Amino acid sequence: MKKIMLGNEAIAWGLMHANVDVVSGYPGTPSSEILKNFQGITEQAGLDVFAEWSANEKIGFEVAYAAAISNKRTCATMKQVGLNVASDALMSAAYIGVKGAMVLVSADDPGFHSSQTEQDSRAFAKYAQIPVFDPTDPQDAYKLTKAAVELSDKFEAIVMLRPVTRVCHSRQVVTMDDEVNFQPNKGKFKRDIGRWAAVPRGPRLGQAHALLEKNQAIAEYNWDNFIEPRTKELSGKGTLIVTSGTCHGFVLDTLDDINQKHDILKIDMPYPLPIEKMLSWMDQYDQVLVIEEPHPVIEEQLRSPKIKGKLTKDVYNIDEVTSDRVLDALRSVGLYQGENIYAAEEYQGEIPGRVPQLCPGCPHRDIFYAAKKVFKKRAVFPSDIGCYTLGLNQKAIDSILCMGASISMASGLSIAEPGKVVVASIGDSTFMHSGVSALLSAVYNKSRFILMILDNSTTAMTGRQPTMEKHPDIDIKKLVEGMGIKPLEYVYDKDLNKSISFLEEVKAAYEQNHDGPTVAVIREFCVLDKPMALKHLPGIFATTDVEQCDSCDRCLTEYRCPPFYTNADGKVEIDPILCVGCGACLDVICHTDTFIPTDG
Repeated sequence: MKKIMLGNEAIAWGLMHANVDVVSGYPGTPSSEILKNFQGITEQAGLDVFAEWSANEKIGFEVAYAAAISNKRTCATMKQVGLNVASDALMSAAYIGVKGAMVLVSADDPGFHSSQTEQDSRAFAKYAQIPVFDPTDPQDAYKLTKAAVELSDKFEAIVMLRPVTRVCHSRQVVTMDDEVNFQPNKGKFKRDIGRWAAVPRGPRLGQAHALLEKNQAIAEYNWDNFIEPRTKELSGKGTLIVTSGTCHGFVLDTLDDINQKHDILKIDMPYPLPIEKMLSWMDQYDQVLVIEEPHPVIEEQLRSPKIKGKLTKDVYNIDEVTSDRVLDALRSVGLYQGENIYAAEEYQGEIPGRVPQLCPGCPHRDIFYAAKKVFKKRAVFPSDIGCYTLGLNQKAIDSILCMGASISMASGLSIAEPGKVVVASIGDSTFMHSGVSALLSAVYNKSRFILMILDNSTTAMTGRQPTMEKHPDIDIKKLVEGMGIKPLEYVYDKDLNKSISFLEEVKAAYEQNHDGPTVAVIREFCVLDKPMALKHLPGIFATTDVEQCDSCDRCLTEYRCPPFYTNADGKVEIDPILCVGCGACLDVICHTDTFIPTDG
């Protein structure tokens, strides 16, 4: 069977064809579509599976792991920074292993396209001492997903699959199994306290030795099944180029573009490697060039004077692979002396810059604008991970660290400078993810700051996955009340004056409260949710009276709605195609009454 699909969809198909029937995770670009596609594929096929969005990555990992020690074949999905959240559970689980099979999909983001870091999950796998597969493209992702499940089942080990953005979000014609013979394992937990409840020193020491032996066996398996078959197809002369993941495709394309041929060894499983066998076999080459991204995981294992790569500064160290960078590496090791064939003629015109922005009509924009009006520049505004990160463009956010950190940092900022007003912001999904425990700590320690929980009832930035609040008995306000806080609640209104008035109430409550956080629960909606948008947007469209505009640019720098632009005369106008009819700009953002209603 052949089908054009995203890499994430190919992974979902691979999981089903490998008889995985328990999948859990937390949404995060570029991994989000895996679980969603798995749900859709199995539902369409009428299969009895379990697939859940968990509150965070650690919980998702633990759900999949518990099923895997009960003989099921499972998968936990997340992005690379989500792996940090799950790492506590992973490190212990790696020692203990599984009884069925478990694949940990950690989708990496070389180049920081949608992430705070470009950390390399292959290095994390090496640290945790679990095997890791590194697919090159969607077809490879499908094949290696199945291989990962089988390897996990064979060695009772957690196995990582590490696709990157260019794999997850690329489309390709993928050839898959023609028939679906879905036969998942029957769940059955067998009591083994010495294994499943291992405590320090005694049982854990034995498991540590067993893990080393298991990895040695997996390294041999790597050689026999993935590496050695490819070595037999190579000449054994000149330069060997070792590749992994997306780098493999770029190396093939670059060599073809410059009409060169060299032996290329593609590594499917970058860890664990059969180091002695590989070094012995590589000895026949004059030099070995390792091209991988973003960290030198393969190169660090294969230490040899013949090997060149990132550690020898012959290969780029930051950002994702490109043909230019492959060409630079070839030049660095003496394989290419020609011109840069990828260099284009420099464009001399001006390309207008466009930063990422909140969607037209997004409630977050109005709340940030109102917060700046009420608290002004004297306040500090720590924020969190989500759509509201884009409040940076309004200069309404001062810090972003990681999931849930806005609340913890608000505590720290209030301690560091007691007289400073601290106004933190966090979304509902992030609050459920890791903000609840941070707020509990703040209440216990009587940290004094303001927290705005921007509740739009969805995980909007990663594709509007459902949040915990979809459950009828789960409510953020009740959670906050359970901590002994009486939160102020506001149902968002497109009248900016109302948002400003509400935050004035919050400010007054904060000034009266000296015993802990002041919390505001702000009920919003996502404009990408069409039914909700049609329900809440008033359909009041706007235009501008350019004669009234004095070119102060406040609307463009402080409110920053995407339809706003400056015409040739420096006057602000509104793009009618982008305007969604929220009418918010008609209230208070202009001191000259430039914004006026139109018929739409």
